[in-house]
Formats: sequence, C-alpha cells, structure tokens
Amino acid sequence: MEKIVIKGRRCSKGVAQGEAVVSYNDALAMGADIDRETGLVIAPRHELQGKEVGGKILVFPTGRGSTADPWGFYWLMKIGKAPKAIINIKANPTTVAGAIISGIPMIHELDKNPLEVIETGDIVCLDANKGIVEVIKVKKS
Repeated sequence: MEKIVIKGRRCSKGVAQGEAVVSYNDALAMGADIDRETGLVIAPRHELQGKEVGGKILVFPTGRGSTADPWGFYWLMKIGKAPKAIINIKANPTTVAGAIISGIPMIHELDKNPLEVIETGDIVCLDANKGIVEVIKVKKS
C-alpha cells in the first residue's frame, strides 16, 4: 500500500477521511453545479456529471461559484449530501465561505499538485487543522 503525504494551507478547519472523487479539469460551483436533492453533479459537459459528491473527499482545481455557493454548501450539508472535505489547487473565496459555514474541512495551496497525486477512488485522510493530506493509493484493476 502506497501512502503519499502532502501539505497545504487550511481554508476551513476539521478532519475527514473518505474516498476521493476528482475533477481534473473543471471547476465547480456548489450553488449551481450540484443537484440540491441528490448531491449529483448536474452541470452539462462537466467531467463529473452524474457523479455523487456527498460523503466524498471532493478534489477539484478551484470553485467557480458566486454568492450562491455558500448557500449551496449549506443546503447540501442540511440534507446529508455534502462532501466530507474539499481540496483545491487554489481556493475561491465563495467556496471557502461555504465550507466554513457548513463545517466542511477544506485545504488548498498544497506543496504538490493534488490533481497529479490524488485519483478518484483513492482514500484520503485530511487534517485541515494541521494542513496535512494523506493519500492512500488504491490499486486500479
């Protein structure tokens, strides 16, 4: 079992562990791109379209949200469909605000590009309080 440790900056405090779901190219807006009843990505032509983000460690380049983003995060949290944690290359302020008000750990500005280290299906242990992400690589069959 391979384990990779990367360090970054905390956006929102907390600790989480779970399966990663990764958007390698596309930004996400929690207020517009995620269905507020199912937690599925509904943005047309998005690489995660049809994928569930609830209960996952969500890894994507950055947010593309507007002021509706914090509300989207909060709504997903209230219905149990929010991600367990967020990892970005560079955080968008509205994504950070949504993570904070919803109690979702979030980290960015890591010392290694998370999109080159983390793959969908890997197990990620995120301690945003310490700025540490541990990635347990899952062998693909």
